[in-house]
Amino acid sequence: MEQKALECPVCKSNKAEIAGDNVKLSGRFEDKEFLTTDLTVLRCVQCGFYMFFDKNASSFTTKEES
Repeated sequence: MEQKALECPVCKSNKAEIAGDNVKLSGRFEDKEFLTTDLTVLRCVQCGFYMFFDKNASSFTTKEES
């Protein structure tokens, strides 16, 4: 599985905390209901932006500055 450095799309921070694991979102559109697959929810420590990833997403790692 490919690894990519985690980066918040809003503030470009690479620090996040897990806000939820195996989360399912549900909703309704017109007369149809839907349920997502299991998601991992990360919350950016710096700006609070929530990021959602499914199990098929690449694994993430923090990029260390050297």
